[in-house]
Amino acid sequence: MKKIIAAFVLAAVALAGVSAKKSVKDRIYEEKIGKFKELDIDEGTFRIKKTFGSQLLATDYAVKLYSEDGTLGIAYKTDLASKESLRFDKDAREALRKAADQYFQDYEGKKLSKGKKFNNAYGVARAKIVWKMISDKAVAHPKLQFGYVFVGKSPYFAIKIPQTVAEEKKGDIVVQYVGNILYFTRAQLKELLSAMEESQIGNALSSLVVDMPEDDEYQEADADKSVEEYDEASDEVDEKQTTKSKKEKKNKKAKKVEEESAENADYTEAE
Repeated sequence: MKKIIAAFVLAAVALAGVSAKKSVKDRIYEEKIGKFKELDIDEGTFRIKKTFGSQLLATDYAVKLYSEDGTLGIAYKTDLASKESLRFDKDAREALRKAADQYFQDYEGKKLSKGKKFNNAYGVARAKIVWKMISDKAVAHPKLQFGYVFVGKSPYFAIKIPQTVAEEKKGDIVVQYVGNILYFTRAQLKELLSAMEESQIGNALSSLVVDMPEDDEYQEADADKSVEEYDEASDEVDEKQTTKSKKEKKNKKAKKVEEESAENADYTEAE
């Protein structure tokens, strides 16, 4: 069966998995997945600091695949109702995994240094941040910082999104992102990493696969073969007809002889 992918109500071509040699974006366009805007893959929870104050707020997020650039992102709302989407390409996802692995090792090895400030211990990665209030949307590509921070006696893995300026102005207005820090417990971080596995992307896209019947194949008849078969059939018919004609003639001749003999017999008896 041929497989094509239907994204939402649009049928397109199937994706059985994400190739390690190709980016998600390349795979999307190469296989013509369709005009879906975003695809939900998973969900989870992290914490962000309240805008006014130091309290951490539990915040739900959704892991989404964005077709426009092939990135995988986490979408959430802040306490000010601002919608944000932090999007990772493949390189950024790999940087996040390496940072998380090092954090787990340091946590287990009791190597984390207590302090109230963010500790940029696990490197950086370029990512995409999309944010909007009401209908206005802005985009930037800040350099994320991976590290940890203590809140009281508890350490959190942290992703710091620095203050940055939008790549496009709104008229004459320069739109600025105020910055944020996303806080994860170890369990929450493991959930995020699991949701962002490359296999998860393939599984999500494969869930849209629809089996379609194969196209009908049409082959033209061999002209020479057709003529040859037709000639042979014609010869057989002619031969049968010839044999039948000979038998009919023979039977007619015998019948005529019998009739003539009978007539002769009657004629003799009449004498």
